[in-house]
Amino acid sequence: MTTIEAIGLSKRYGARNALDGLTFAADQGEVIGLLGPNGAGKTTTIRLLTTILEPTGGTFTVAGIPGDQPDRIRQRIGVLPESAGYPARQTGGEYLRYAARLFGRSRHDARGVADRLLTDVGLSDRAGARISTYSRGMKQRLGIARALINDPAVVFLDEPTLGLDPAGQREILATIGEIGRGATVVLSTHTLTEVEQVCTSVLILDRGRLRAAGPIDKVVAGAGSLSAAFLNLTEEARHV
Repeated sequence: MTTIEAIGLSKRYGARNALDGLTFAADQGEVIGLLGPNGAGKTTTIRLLTTILEPTGGTFTVAGIPGDQPDRIRQRIGVLPESAGYPARQTGGEYLRYAARLFGRSRHDARGVADRLLTDVGLSDRAGARISTYSRGMKQRLGIARALINDPAVVFLDEPTLGLDPAGQREILATIGEIGRGATVVLSTHTLTEVEQVCTSVLILDRGRLRAAGPIDKVVAGAGSLSAAFLNLTEEARHV
């Protein structure tokens, strides 16, 4: 089942094209690596598909819902932004129960969902601790739990392992792999090894334009490695 479809999706700021004619589709269970240099359009893509920004041109659907119905889309997606903020005085359990209540869960159901997700991300033993006492890795795992609170069809993760040590990175990547068994995941990252470990396909952007899309093996074909393909595509783009 197709869970994301973008056709000619564009975002312009004055004379600058932050995203220029992006067209791609993704199916349920895909984990897509969203790649590109700084300023390539990755965060803009996520903000458009999560309805934070309105496109200048083109159309898109998420979870089968047209982009002009943002309220419905937001009910079917989960998002971990690059710089997520957390209420320091709340405990992890309180934070997730509150989020579940915002999606219409009863008090009883919200507690059950929060407890299950805290267990899934390895934070059950810290459910009663204030978030201010969490390490960065714990906060990232809590953010992923928050992104899953509504059983989303599509999950967007923007640099989820940024600033984590190797052990923390492994934990987050393992969690992403589990999410991808049921939902579509869009993973924006600068770390190509992460993409090779957990992603089934990639989108490579540069200067707002799509340079490559598809299964990793097809994108890598002829280049020898994902790193080489990425550098070749983005270097070529700079000479166009």
